[in-house]
Amino acid sequence: MKPSPRTSLWRHRDFRLYWTGQASDVLGSSLSSVAIPLVAVITLHATTWQAAILAAVQKTPSLLFSLPAGAWCDRLRKRPLMVATSLVCAVVMGSIPLAAACDRLTLAQLCVAAFVVGSCHVVGMSASLSYIPQLLPADRLLEAHAKLAGANTLADIGGPALAGALIGVIGAARAVAADSVSYLVTAWCTLRIRTPEAAPPPPAETPSLRREIRAGLAYTWRHPIIGPLVTTNAITSTVLAGTSAIWIVFLIRELHWSPQVFALVMSIGASGGFLASLTTPRLTARYGAGPVMISALTLAPASQLPLLLAHPGSAGQLAIGCGLFAQLFGAVTHGLTQRTVRQRACAPDMQGRMQATGQWTAFGLRPFAALLAGYAGTTLGLRTTLAIGACLLLLPPLRLALTPIRALRLAPTP
Repeated sequence: MKPSPRTSLWRHRDFRLYWTGQASDVLGSSLSSVAIPLVAVITLHATTWQAAILAAVQKTPSLLFSLPAGAWCDRLRKRPLMVATSLVCAVVMGSIPLAAACDRLTLAQLCVAAFVVGSCHVVGMSASLSYIPQLLPADRLLEAHAKLAGANTLADIGGPALAGALIGVIGAARAVAADSVSYLVTAWCTLRIRTPEAAPPPPAETPSLRREIRAGLAYTWRHPIIGPLVTTNAITSTVLAGTSAIWIVFLIRELHWSPQVFALVMSIGASGGFLASLTTPRLTARYGAGPVMISALTLAPASQLPLLLAHPGSAGQLAIGCGLFAQLFGAVTHGLTQRTVRQRACAPDMQGRMQATGQWTAFGLRPFAALLAGYAGTTLGLRTTLAIGACLLLLPPLRLALTPIRALRLAPTP
């Protein structure tokens, strides 16, 4: 049942199930995003270079599988893909605490698990994002993305806090078991959605994966609205992939943070994303999508200053928490706005390939960025490498400001 314009999406049963499943997924992933690097750095004593390799392995599936995943999603029904990928992730993440209990956990297993789960995320994300326009009408997409962003940021707040508590009690490796459970919840919620999913239209000619990928790339990159948003996301994502690969090493080893402090500051920062999920629809309605996205992107370089200037102690921890709050406020504001604009502007039969092309463009360079950051952190120093990343984050808002998107109110439907 499609919701009327005056009916809250909270009264839409299938959207509630979709929302719950995605929130559970993000909660578990948020927990493991803290636990797995800590397993590598603390339990397995990984070096800066090894931590960068692990981060690169996590990001490589986007480069390899995003484009085929988009073509598959436009050929197939989305919900079965969403369920299957969640179940595979549950099994793989469950193997980590099992190996730790047998004292057999290695860095190689962490890398394999990260690669498999990352691959499933690529397919699952393409399917879930291209499924929303079938679940809801176009005029409810911004509201839906705001509610999903609220769930995601609440999960980001609770995930690190839960990770810190679990790590303190049972250890980092065993804490990953909660992520395995979260994937089972996601699969169960997705299975219970009743809204019939339209079958993909039969192809006019013999299907060719290569030809479909080329068509998706051309459509996305040449689109006057979608194209600049995708390239801007690519710059931001690549730079942040590099800095995030080494910053946990910087905080643990140079600023002498404990895992519990790290998890607490991550939770404080994530609350900025929750605030953004509440305010973005009003900001977009008042100022327009283009100005809101550009303003949000300018928060990314400014939010890096506390990290670069901080010293060990509570004052530095508070400053970095505030910077992270601003960064995630800007990231969520920009993210849910541009996602809505892209979905509204995209043709229905291109939704999967558009999402996948955007994912491939944004995430494809992330493994190389992580490796480059690991090399730079080893040779130039961690603080210098983070400063270079902060300067590069000035490019995305400039990129959008030089396009007609700067005056965009809201993208028309195709």
